Amino acid sequence: MKSVYKDKSLANCPNQFNLAEYVLEKSCKNPAKTALEIVSRTGKQSVSFDELKNRILRTGNNLMRVGLKPEDKILLRLGNTITFPIAYLGAISVGIIPVPTASSLTKHELMKLTKVIEPKAIITSESLGTNFHNTQIISETDIEEFSFEGRKAKFKRGNPNRLAYIVFTSGTSNTPRGVQHAHRAIWARKSMHSDWYSLTSNDRLLHAGGLNWTYTLGTGLLDPWSIGATSIVLKDNLTISDIPNVIKNSNATLFAAVPGVYRKLLEQNEELEFPSLRHCFSAGEKLSQNIHDKWRKRTKKFIYEAFGMSECSTFISTNETIGSEIQTIGRPQRGRKVAIINKVTYKPVPIGEVGIIAISSQDQGLMIGYHNENAIKSNGKEWFATGDLGRMKADGFIEHLCRADDILNQGGFRVSPKEVENAFLDLEGLENIVAFNLEIKKDTNVIAVIFTTEVNLFEEELRKHIEERLADYKKPRVYIKVNTIPTLNNGKISRKKLSETYKGTTVDCA
Repeated sequence: MKSVYKDKSLANCPNQFNLAEYVLEKSCKNPAKTALEIVSRTGKQSVSFDELKNRILRTGNNLMRVGLKPEDKILLRLGNTITFPIAYLGAISVGIIPVPTASSLTKHELMKLTKVIEPKAIITSESLGTNFHNTQIISETDIEEFSFEGRKAKFKRGNPNRLAYIVFTSGTSNTPRGVQHAHRAIWARKSMHSDWYSLTSNDRLLHAGGLNWTYTLGTGLLDPWSIGATSIVLKDNLTISDIPNVIKNSNATLFAAVPGVYRKLLEQNEELEFPSLRHCFSAGEKLSQNIHDKWRKRTKKFIYEAFGMSECSTFISTNETIGSEIQTIGRPQRGRKVAIINKVTYKPVPIGEVGIIAISSQDQGLMIGYHNENAIKSNGKEWFATGDLGRMKADGFIEHLCRADDILNQGGFRVSPKEVENAFLDLEGLENIVAFNLEIKKDTNVIAVIFTTEVNLFEEELRKHIEERLADYKKPRVYIKVNTIPTLNNGKISRKKLSETYKGTTVDCA
């Protein structure tokens, strides 16, 4: 028996389709209902479904009015504000391609992305003060004004396979890769509503992440709105210590975060009693049994886990119907075709055998391809390999083992080790540097670097060097200075071996 799980219960996406229109379709059912709440320490901002839809369509019209056209690309450099989804869906509504990026990206990083994407415009919350190759700069204030002025656009429908938006993933390459998603990607997310969230229109879903992140954007905004539920998001200046009060005061019924957030919440002395919560979600990295058990004991709530990637979002999950089998990452969602394949032959391996977790190349939620690279479906392969190792049980449940590559993971964000290393290359006196994952204590993983120097460089100089070169979530937390970087017998450096060697290091991590 081969490791293949197949379900055909999800219908095909309609022939004429627009992602933004689908997301806002339920807005007319209860127009006065709150669609979004942005919570801060001083209160909250909110917008109704009716206002949200109208502001999105006016924004789409005004983006066209200032010279942008369908298929033009625009970079979004916005934080957790109401403006973010208005700009994002406003662009998609008229066929413009938004490219969300972290508001914490440095100008140096943003410049690199503009060279990759070549956007026609950048929508930013902060003044850039730099000539981005004559790219049009649109401020957050401009978007705010756009959303209240002029006529409303009409949704531009078309082939569901056409490009809708681009998100960046580092993978293991030096340069971040632009993942191109079609309008149909939102249709495939219907599988998550029942097979992960158990989402209803009465829910109030709180997500702890940034809106630029695909996990937050999909789980925290687009999915709740698609079914008419309310989304709750934290203002950028809130911290993890604020979350318990936000859960209680907002009457959130669902809560989503990465494992690291749950771990930090458990480390606090805060009372973790949430009467309004039905259950919680986790994605971004593997949730440990230890965190799950402690959370359930303290809160009496389950954390339901899902597995996915930027290229296909989540497609394997646990849920309240099948129970919380945390030892596995769950079972493939309805409408999915998933297999464990041999990394060389790309053929499914026998049940119980270790291989690469893969999803059908025909999945409606799978990306079109990477920006400036060949479309994935042109390679003729039946399966798209995730790069994660796992094994399938006879009942379809999948056990996740580890990454098949050396991708770094810090706070749920996947980061290319090459990108981290290359940020140090022009530091005078640095001889060699290697980035790797480091477990500094149970359930706490950070990015570490081990380095050698021709002169007497110190940790402070390395930290200062990358201050403007890397976003905070990419910055190493541990610096290890050595005379020689350890290698394997064949002379190669093994990040995995470094992780094992320095596990539990007492080196200070700021």
